[in-house]
Parts: sequence; structure tokens; C-alpha cells
Amino acid sequence: DEMKRMDRQLKNFLYENMYRHYRVVRMSTKAQRVLKHLWEEYMARPEQLPRSTQALIDRLGKPRAITDYLAGMTDRYATQEWDRLFNPWESA
Repeated sequence: DEMKRMDRQLKNFLYENMYRHYRVVRMSTKAQRVLKHLWEEYMARPEQLPRSTQALIDRLGKPRAITDYLAGMTDRYATQEWDRLFNPWESA
């Protein structure tokens, strides 16, 4: 039972110092916000999607095609795409 106690201590430490660390929570919240904005924008205006993704809409449906497109994005690409769509000082 010493192993269980040590396991619990390790899990508590990781949750407090990594998973729930304010910077991790902040980054996670920001990522969720970026994806939510992209999702809503693409749902409202799918013509902004790449042609290859637009072509999938008839076969998969708009929600699934957009979800697959977002799932394939890296963090960096998603934030760049967010800038292109929402930052007025960023070129499209």
C-alpha cells in the first residue's frame, strides 16, 4: 500500500503543479477559444475553407468536414488562421 500512497502523491503533485497550473489552464482556455471561434466562423462562412475541405462538405456534412479540418491543425497553424480571420492588422 506504500506504492498506492506514493502513486497518489505523485498524481496530486502533477495535478497541482502541471495539469492545473495557471499557465497550463490559461493556454488550454485560449486554445479552446481559438477553436471555438474558427468553428463558428467556418460554419457560418464555409467558403473560407480550403477547396479540398469544401469538397468534403457534401460527403461528410459541414460539421464533420470542419471538425476534421480543425483536428488536423497544429497549434501554430490554428493561431495563424485565427489571426488571418479575426486580426484586422493581419493579412488574409
